[in-house]
Amino acid sequence: MPETLQEDHFAKAAKRHFEDADFVHRDSRLPTADHLYGFAAECAVKSLLLRFTDVAMGPSNKPEIQHPDPPEDDPDRTLQFGHINEMVREIKLLARGRSGAPLHTVLDSDLRVFRRWHVSTRYTDGTYAQAEVVQRRCDAARRILALHEQALLNGRLT
Repeated sequence: MPETLQEDHFAKAAKRHFEDADFVHRDSRLPTADHLYGFAAECAVKSLLLRFTDVAMGPSNKPEIQHPDPPEDDPDRTLQFGHINEMVREIKLLARGRSGAPLHTVLDSDLRVFRRWHVSTRYTDGTYAQAEVVQRRCDAARRILALHEQALLNGRLT
């Protein structure tokens, strides 16, 4: 039996988180829906990174790549792709490299919707969640997952 690749795990997790987010969103459970939309988008982007760029899984168990413009005092610095809100900056840096430009082009506006999303909101009372913001994140996550599906079918980012 072949080993399941990490990008396949991310792809399946993206779909699962998105379906769960939609379920709780329909029940007006905005904080949980918001959180899961962020994870769905994050997983889909990580799958895309691993499939269509020079990014690989690093020793920290996160996708990473050699920094395209490392500081002189840290020439071996890597970019690690953590949570979706961090990826806004990281993918912009990756776009400086040859493999990251197409991904940045297709994801830039949808990623910006998650700039203020943060994994730590799971520890809050949830009053931060606003229906309009959750809907924008839902829409962005849906587009990112659709892009992922299309890329798998086409074998390239378009």
